[in-house]
Amino acid sequence: MTLVITEVSERFGCVIVGDSAITIQKKDGTYDVQWGAEKVHYSTKATMGFAVWGNACLAGKRIDKMISSFVSNLASSASPRVAGRDLAALLVDEGKKDGRSWEDLRGGVHLCGYEGHLPVLFHVHTGADPPNPQGPFKLYEDFADARSAVHLRNGYYRMFGVLFDGMQNYAAGLQNLGFKWPFEKVEDRVSYYSIMVDTISQTLRAAGKSPSVGGAISGLAFNRNGIQVDKRLQGGNEQFCREPGTMMSL
Repeated sequence: MTLVITEVSERFGCVIVGDSAITIQKKDGTYDVQWGAEKVHYSTKATMGFAVWGNACLAGKRIDKMISSFVSNLASSASPRVAGRDLAALLVDEGKKDGRSWEDLRGGVHLCGYEGHLPVLFHVHTGADPPNPQGPFKLYEDFADARSAVHLRNGYYRMFGVLFDGMQNYAAGLQNLGFKWPFEKVEDRVSYYSIMVDTISQTLRAAGKSPSVGGAISGLAFNRNGIQVDKRLQGGNEQFCREPGTMMSL
């Protein structure tokens, strides 16, 4: 499991935050959690951001590294819509090479940027939550006009939803005390979501659950002018897709 959040608005641009956990389900049914996944990505040339969640490996390769390579090769003329379609096609091809069912390959990638003058938030994924059927990766244009603040959240999104509602009330209470956080600066938005990801991680630990959200938290923010906040962290553990007989999840 994981937790990645992507928020898009005219005011703050695109804000992406994610943990770095890799959850490994072994043949005997036990779980192990390692750190070092790169779930947050940015294209300087195309001014576009990405957040990856779900299945960690395709055809024996790290999907986060696959996304990183795709992003680094985007042209400056690329649009989110075209990039999303190309990314979906790439992931479908890799999924076919992998040979497992799409249920086992369930996952997705948030994609945000600008289409003309509009901020947009799209989502490449294998389908809605089970028991809905899973199929090949496809581009969904969730928010083709994201001038008003919208966000996507994947992974422990139900726990996040409860916390998000509480944090909204908390922020409103702070304003009554004379604090305007987190609505003044884009750095505030990155901190806002980073705190929530870390809180979910600590909650799982306190409840004695598998700490499948956690590790270093990566975050970034950008607008039409380019990167505004860059707190991305490089991933480690290069070998995790080569462990036989295991299911890996971001």
